[in-house]
Amino acid sequence: MKKLVLTLAVALFAICSASANNYVANDAAIDALVENSVEMVMEAAPVMPAAPVVALSNNPDPLIGTLLSWFTGWCGLHRYYLGTAPWMVLPYLLTGGGFGVVTLIDAVLMTIDLIQNNNINPQYINNERILMWADLF
Repeated sequence: MKKLVLTLAVALFAICSASANNYVANDAAIDALVENSVEMVMEAAPVMPAAPVVALSNNPDPLIGTLLSWFTGWCGLHRYYLGTAPWMVLPYLLTGGGFGVVTLIDAVLMTIDLIQNNNINPQYINNERILMWADLF
């Protein structure tokens, strides 16, 4: 508690003692800098054509989706790859993939589907729910 009070006292002192009256502007030096300055003209960069819009497929590769869930599941990139709305990445980022639990369940279930069916459950694609596997149980 003593450290906190001391820190606040020092900060308050520093704020109160800072004043614009302590600073002096040398007008002659500023005028000399302006007179001796060199004007620089930048040429405009050539305008490049816009890149084509890349649309995600309605049938994302199950292997890529599963690998994304294992390696980038904490930030929800596998959900974005599977066609979920971009805002879905936000809950994953804020909670670290549901504190690792949601990410682990996503990755395990997608891996099991990939091994058993050589595909992932179609329910995972374009699923707007945070727990995309909740209806399976």
